Amino acid sequence: MNSAKVRESLRPHGRIAPNCKSCLHFADCGGIEPELNLFNIDCVEANCCRTGIGNDAILPPCDNVCPNNPAYLDQLREVGGLTFDKIPSISQSSIEIPRYIPLTYRRYKKRMTVNWPMVALDTYEVVSLNKNRMETVANCPSTLRETFGLSPNTSVILRGVADDSPLERYWSYRRRDGIPHRLASLGVKLAVGPNFSHFLDVPRHDNLFNRKRQLICLNEFGESGLNPVPHLNAAQPGDWRFWGRFLSHNPSIAIVALEFQTGNRSSSEGDRAIAYFANLQQLAGRPLHPIVIGGTQFLERIAAVFENASFVDSMPFMKTVYRQSFVYLSPTGKHRWKKSPTATGESLDKLLIDNLQSYSGWLEKRWATAAERRASQPQS
Repeated sequence: MNSAKVRESLRPHGRIAPNCKSCLHFADCGGIEPELNLFNIDCVEANCCRTGIGNDAILPPCDNVCPNNPAYLDQLREVGGLTFDKIPSISQSSIEIPRYIPLTYRRYKKRMTVNWPMVALDTYEVVSLNKNRMETVANCPSTLRETFGLSPNTSVILRGVADDSPLERYWSYRRRDGIPHRLASLGVKLAVGPNFSHFLDVPRHDNLFNRKRQLICLNEFGESGLNPVPHLNAAQPGDWRFWGRFLSHNPSIAIVALEFQTGNRSSSEGDRAIAYFANLQQLAGRPLHPIVIGGTQFLERIAAVFENASFVDSMPFMKTVYRQSFVYLSPTGKHRWKKSPTATGESLDKLLIDNLQSYSGWLEKRWATAAERRASQPQS
């Protein structure tokens, strides 16, 4: 079976595998829902790389959190076990955030100044590893803005989402080197938790381990004075049920993050995530404000079920770097990017602000249209 078919067989299919219900982790995990021909196996049988291999076989190292991994007990000790009943409550302060928050990168600071009310920075660009020591690249709010080429009055949020390598570096060094306290000294408004991976083709212990790690990091954020935002990683419906319980036990949390750059990028998976997300809002019993990372293609579907949302991407920033300008096609409501060459040495500041204003205005128009459509629908 090819990888695409294997992945599809492991996606939720609507029925929990019978073997899951006798697992000691079932209450926190919620079980797997594979297709019918996989129903009589559990997540370890389905996904452990050592299943069916003799004890005397020479096996490559395995990084998964799995009962068959020789490092399993060490992995459990690292996070205090795979239960969640002793996770401290997490508090979040309410703040106003705009519809669009541009993601900007430090490596382009010499080309332009970002003059915008609020921007997102990659958490793992704000910290750096040098000679086995992790530090922040700035030591106060003003030097942070200078380092990233931001205007002095720009508010900052930390995006938190990244590939595995920077996430693992952060996890390894953050406590020893006091990184949450260092980040809190930079005057950022929000800090999205690390999105440690939730894969379909691993034992569920691995997903629980990564969920626990994010919650530990969020708690450290709060204790350090950062304003924490949970990133809602989910591979199975049980993960969404967990987040529903989490939000009911942490009533101050209204701002939550969800990314659409990887597993949720396709239309089908994005729609599925939004449906779960909408149900989560009902379970929480209060309006939620999603920070949608890389998902402007789903704006109308999100506006249909949420009163408010914010969107983070780097589109106008990167288009400016490549000398392109936003063009709004008013009769159709669509847009395109056209080439806008600049003279050698010419500042990109004007092109950037034009792109930010045009792009954010386009998103606002789309949101307003979708909100009007939602308001006109009969209430159930």
